[in-house]
Amino acid sequence: MPPSKHIQSFLSRIPELRDADQRAFLYSDLDQQRVDNPDGYQEAQKFWTQLLLSACKQGLLSTAHTPQPRLNTTLASSDEDDEDDVLDRTQPIEDSEHTEAASVLCFERAGLAARLAFRGDTPTGVDGIVDEMERSGVVVEAGDYLAGSTVRRWAGRFVRRVPVVGRQMAALAWGAQDPQITLDSSLVVRSLVEAAASRVTDAHYARAACALTDNLLSMDVFREQYAQPVLTTRGKLSLEDARLVLRCLEDQRQATSTVVEAGDSHVLVKFAMRRAQRVQPVTEADRNAFHVVSTRDMIARQVTALESRVLELDHKARHAIVHKLRQQALGYLRLKRHVESDVLAKRQQALDNVERIVLKLQQAASDVQLLQAFRSGTCALKGLNEQAENMHAERIFDDWADQALHADEIQAVMDDGAVVADGMHVDDDVLEAELDALLAADKQKEAAPDKQKEAAASDKQDTADEDMLADALNKVTISPEHKASEPNVADTKQDRIAMLAE
Repeated sequence: MPPSKHIQSFLSRIPELRDADQRAFLYSDLDQQRVDNPDGYQEAQKFWTQLLLSACKQGLLSTAHTPQPRLNTTLASSDEDDEDDVLDRTQPIEDSEHTEAASVLCFERAGLAARLAFRGDTPTGVDGIVDEMERSGVVVEAGDYLAGSTVRRWAGRFVRRVPVVGRQMAALAWGAQDPQITLDSSLVVRSLVEAAASRVTDAHYARAACALTDNLLSMDVFREQYAQPVLTTRGKLSLEDARLVLRCLEDQRQATSTVVEAGDSHVLVKFAMRRAQRVQPVTEADRNAFHVVSTRDMIARQVTALESRVLELDHKARHAIVHKLRQQALGYLRLKRHVESDVLAKRQQALDNVERIVLKLQQAASDVQLLQAFRSGTCALKGLNEQAENMHAERIFDDWADQALHADEIQAVMDDGAVVADGMHVDDDVLEAELDALLAADKQKEAAPDKQKEAAASDKQDTADEDMLADALNKVTISPEHKASEPNVADTKQDRIAMLAE
């Protein structure tokens, strides 16, 4: 298959491929490089892995359908510090002409090298790269992934290694009509499927009211309703991607699916009532409720189509009036009146009736959940009551009263023993008098240093006064006549002080 213009535009944005020397290395036989240049081989392996994942995200590697606008994501750079790496700047290819979705979770291995041809060069080592991706678990064959059990997955791996006749016999043995079994050459990218399943789960439980009808979907509704979380754009999820996401949800016990009638539009998809719960198998009540929901959706689509038809007839009538086509305008108005009164009104009435049935089903499902909660609560309470009866509550409380009384008696004995150990009783007045005496003695001890300091200061002051008087007396001069007239005056220092004092 020749490369499409979309994949060519994608490859032209990669600097490594625009450079002739680097492209020659990347498009060469990498198996030989594994021996001659191990480091270069590792870099080429990382480059091709990231390129294939990015192209798969954008739906460029699917051969089942023509690509349409895909994931607005880019490849992870092989070197986070390299800002010029194309893998950080590669943008998805957009083409509004196509309406059918291409797979964004798996890619065809057949003809992959031819689709990746660029400027006349074809990558001869891409098959070895894909083999390495499969050995490392990055990709897995679709038949192995869609198999419903571990035994069937291992059997699928064996069948793919036997001749075509063996594959056909195995397909007949397993049931070729099983929509979950495919033996094509598609390779599923595990990380992309798991991420898509997680986004679908988030989207579902963000909008669902945990009602019965909210968790029952047809395959067509599932593909339309959850195209946005997977594709990040409007459109319709491819059937291959829808089956891959459902398989991942089934492995996580979040959803299950079953065929209620022939055709993918009648595949019943059932989600768990709550995210924390595991999905229950599809019951007959689920099938009947799904039939009612499908009828409601069908009538709703009919009502929408009839309303669009009424608007179209009104527009044509107005157009005919503008061009003065009276009879044609009357015909349009007559047909419009017929659609509105006879067809649309009855369809709307039927839709209202079916909506009432859906509400009744939701109410009944809610009552069932409430009764289940009461039943669970009753069982839990019954079990607790049985445990309490086995523990003999009356005996426990009687024993408690006896032991508490015994503990009080022991405490009383302990209190009496403490009184005896303290000895004779001492009057509190005597103790207070002794305490006052001790306090008075402490106060006297505190006051004694102060009195000693006062006495020392007084002695010091008297000595200073005596010295001052002595100095003054020495300054007094006594004449000889005075001495002769008073021969009994003492010449000593003490006599002079006394005389000066007088």
